[in-house]
Amino acid sequence: MVSRTRKVFVMAGEASGDLHGSHVVRKLVDGSQAIFPCEVVCWGGDLMETAGGKLLSHYKDRAIMGLWEVIRNLKKISGFLDQAKADILAEKPDLLLLIDNPGFNLRIAKWAKSHGIPVHYYIAPKAWAWNTGRIKTMRRVIDRLYVIFPFEVSFFNKHQMPSEYVGNPILEEIDRSVQRFHNQKGWDVDLGRELNEISGRESTQIQRVVLLMPGSRKNEVVSLLPNFVAAARKFDAQSMCVVAGAPGLDLAFYQEILKDAVSQGRLSQLDVDSVKIYFGATYQLLMQLGDGALINPIKSSFQNKGLALVASGTATLETALLGVPQVVAYRVNGFTYFMAKRLVNLRWVSLVNILLHRSLLEEHLQDVSPARLSMALTDLSESELKMQAGYQELRELLTMPNNSSASDAVVQGILRQMS
Repeated sequence: MVSRTRKVFVMAGEASGDLHGSHVVRKLVDGSQAIFPCEVVCWGGDLMETAGGKLLSHYKDRAIMGLWEVIRNLKKISGFLDQAKADILAEKPDLLLLIDNPGFNLRIAKWAKSHGIPVHYYIAPKAWAWNTGRIKTMRRVIDRLYVIFPFEVSFFNKHQMPSEYVGNPILEEIDRSVQRFHNQKGWDVDLGRELNEISGRESTQIQRVVLLMPGSRKNEVVSLLPNFVAAARKFDAQSMCVVAGAPGLDLAFYQEILKDAVSQGRLSQLDVDSVKIYFGATYQLLMQLGDGALINPIKSSFQNKGLALVASGTATLETALLGVPQVVAYRVNGFTYFMAKRLVNLRWVSLVNILLHRSLLEEHLQDVSPARLSMALTDLSESELKMQAGYQELRELLTMPNNSSASDAVVQGILRQMS
């Protein structure tokens, strides 16, 4: 007798949610851990779709960040909420898995619970940073909460919200990237080979690479990319600027930003010529430029030769775990910053500093001038050993004792609910 197919509806609102959700989707769809077949429909991105989910809405069409930007787009967001509810009703899922994106997903959770749909939440709302009042809603509408930072368990327990630490999904993605290297016997993007070819053509030996990670949303990239390039070139005029292109954005978008910066006199054409943009290769770039602690015995000709300018967010943690010294920078709309200063209960903004409870990374908020960031890169190049020691402490903090993956734990929780 064939078991009834169960259906899971997965919702993510940005690139990192799509990435981490894709591992859950893949394991649900391939049936390797289930005693019954599973179908997945999703609001996510390309990675969830490739993993086997039926994609109904792409996050790049819904990316709105910043308090002022949200206020300006309330009508559009209301339309997204209505469409999400309609899609969920049409699909009739056995379970709803929400990933991060709390401003949107908690509204969906409240609605789904009222319709009798079990709600699981992966990558918890950061109630420890601001708005602890939302935990009251979480207790009512979330059946199972999966957290990715160890301290979150005690925090949510203190507020009578049960949770389960499943490990950090970035470590899982690192493992997958290492396995991909071994399977292919090489990188998709071999940074050493490509930059050495550039050196040969231009008769200039590239000694330093500055990795630029200016965010995943359009407004972030527009705000930060020109300043990041200018800072890197001011720091070292012979350096190569390597940009980790964000999913959902394209080469033409980045090129237009750089072209506008030249026309405004913010960058020279030589600065722009030093920029190489790679898509779908963020972890590979970090692995080739970092200290290699998590990827031994893989070696790279540019290992330990990279520094990074990183927009505050998940990228700071990715950069740290793969051992690239970094400076954190971020700039938002003035109104958003004004309100955040009054609402956010954190001393730091980068996940690395928050997890370590100290200022390992230098953070630059709002004032992201090239002169300021260039000076920070100079200081950084002189204190790399101290930073690497902090990075090692961070790895030990996040690693699960049994080395299990976050997606395995989430999948098992989902299957138990639907059994």
